[in-house]
Amino acid sequence: MNVVERKEYIYSNHTGDAIMTAYEVFPGVELVFNSVHMNQFNRGEGNVGNYIEIHHCREGRIEQEFGEENLYLMPGDLSVAIRKQSMDAYSFPLHHYHGITIAINTDIMPRSFSEFLGDVLVEPLAVAGKLCGDNQFFVLRGEKYIEHIFSELYSAPEKGRIGYFKVKIMELFLILNELDLRQGEAPAHSVPRSKVALAKRVAEHLAEHMDEHITIPELAKQFGVSGTHLQNAFKSVYGVPVYAYIRIQKMQAAAERLINSDCSILQIASEFGYDNSSKFTAAFREIMGESPRDYRRLHSKLETE
Repeated sequence: MNVVERKEYIYSNHTGDAIMTAYEVFPGVELVFNSVHMNQFNRGEGNVGNYIEIHHCREGRIEQEFGEENLYLMPGDLSVAIRKQSMDAYSFPLHHYHGITIAINTDIMPRSFSEFLGDVLVEPLAVAGKLCGDNQFFVLRGEKYIEHIFSELYSAPEKGRIGYFKVKIMELFLILNELDLRQGEAPAHSVPRSKVALAKRVAEHLAEHMDEHITIPELAKQFGVSGTHLQNAFKSVYGVPVYAYIRIQKMQAAAERLINSDCSILQIASEFGYDNSSKFTAAFREIMGESPRDYRRLHSKLETE
């Protein structure tokens, strides 16, 4: 294919915004860079068919639903899934996510990579089927050899970028094809819907009482569970303890003020308990991945488009 199509999708709602930059690498194979600062969005483009979806989490956290359980990827994690419909809805518990998606429509893509490079006798659907087995998904947690492949994808130079993507996708499947299945950890890291529901009710309660000092015993009594069960459920979904989540939510609220008000950064810092802008900037950058000034400049622009 002589012309490679690049598409950019921008999503925005009251929780923030997201940019998905997609490249068609092979026929039926799309590589997408995701930059997300919101809790969820729906592409509205889910198509019925046979799909392989690979997600790599670089920063933040992404939620995926599989039957009666939910799966969460943390930085460095990789998931492989076989679906009968392309994924259209995405959720991000921390309102912050950077990662790569490789989506393969196996009804369109040739069966083997040998169609593109004769010596690469690897069939993506066979590889995904071996990894997923009777499950719908497979997960690797923070393996260095996977991180190496994706770190190079994130830093790929503009010149010759598509050719580079092709090589790295084939390399990824060569590695996955030789993978020891005992390294898959997905079943131990999926979360039952009952725990997900509890964690999300707790998060909603915290959001409604953000200005109050709430303790774990108070939350446990409020929701009729033990403190240990509440904390385990919460961390399973959000990846952080309750108190760390409260801090994240404060920075999310500060981010909304940055893009929806004309208040100075120092004024907003004061609203959230910081007496100087440097401390606020450090805390904000740690959670949001950008300085308050850069966040306002980049995301306020999206709000007006």
